[in-house]
Amino acid sequence: MGASLVEIASPEGLYRLKWEWERERTGYSDLLSFGTADMDFRTPAPVLDALKAVLDRGHLGYPGARESFYEAIERHFGSIGWHFDARSSVAQNVGIYMSALSAIESFTSPGDMITILTPVHFCFRRMIVLNGRIPIECPIIQGEDGHSIDLARLEACLKSGSRMIWLCNPHNPIGHAWSREELEKVAKLAIANDALIISDDVYSDLMFPGHRYTPIASLSKEIAYRTATFHSTSKAFNTTGLKHSFAVIENPVLFRKYMDTLERQDLEYGLSIMGMAAVEAAYRECGQWLEELMAGIAERHSFISSYVSENIPQLKVLPSNAGYFAWIDMRALGMDPKSISYALETEEHMILANGAELGKGGAGFSRMNLATSMDNIREGAERLGRFAERHS
Repeated sequence: MGASLVEIASPEGLYRLKWEWERERTGYSDLLSFGTADMDFRTPAPVLDALKAVLDRGHLGYPGARESFYEAIERHFGSIGWHFDARSSVAQNVGIYMSALSAIESFTSPGDMITILTPVHFCFRRMIVLNGRIPIECPIIQGEDGHSIDLARLEACLKSGSRMIWLCNPHNPIGHAWSREELEKVAKLAIANDALIISDDVYSDLMFPGHRYTPIASLSKEIAYRTATFHSTSKAFNTTGLKHSFAVIENPVLFRKYMDTLERQDLEYGLSIMGMAAVEAAYRECGQWLEELMAGIAERHSFISSYVSENIPQLKVLPSNAGYFAWIDMRALGMDPKSISYALETEEHMILANGAELGKGGAGFSRMNLATSMDNIREGAERLGRFAERHS
């Protein structure tokens, strides 16, 4: 059996927000951090080699986008049945949320309503509010048997005058990729109510074995023409620090509006030379690494689910098919939802993301990042058990 392609990164010389900064902030040398959505694994070797090759060429000036950059994107998404001309529909940016903000500014006006499926990363609501738009929250149906979109509530949100649906696919924090059937129903509602769609698909490469990601823009040309989809190597290949993303916008009118916004922000010219190199390497050479990674993540999710079921019956881990999170139902503890994270941190020196900050449907849940060592997860499971017993 060959050596593992997926390795835990050595902490030597690192100063990560997820670990070193949090330990410095709290003063806990034994802190376990399952919060920030970064992986503890080394970035895959082909990506590191590509970045080194850029450095070896000795010039870090403004880059142009090579033909091979567009070809890598087309090949990557073509393999799942989504075909588009990357040269006329791909616009680069400096991160997923900047990609989204540029779309919000391009396609809506201050005072417009934007529908989000909650619980969802807190940045969704915050960016909508801080930029003068109005968030309309549509809670996801969550249960031990899975997750689904409340289509009746979504329809009501759109009929209230919402101009846009902001999807997350796969969805953060619950770790669920929406099915083709559900996306078709969402698309039908968008058409019926003349709503645009923006979709944060940054976790799309992180699919559990046997599951498949479907971009909503791949359903039909009609849907593609009212959709902007955001991608990055950041989450799947551990390159968040490169600050690079791209939007796929197939409608030429919307694409032009988006590019006009980038020009106003001076973001249309010479973006991340490292980001483009990472995209090419990740999409061309990291398939085997990704398969090994997700087999390991699925194993970790199975472990924490079984451990909680067998040893911490007060809690429940909801099912997942994508991403690297465990979404844990802690409502039975009867605690003030806003206090759970603080109590975990101070009592067990353990950080989980608090679902109470993620909108309707999130209170009483916690998100646990599983992209770390099994030793950390085992220790985290034991601390979680002590915490639950103390508060039951």
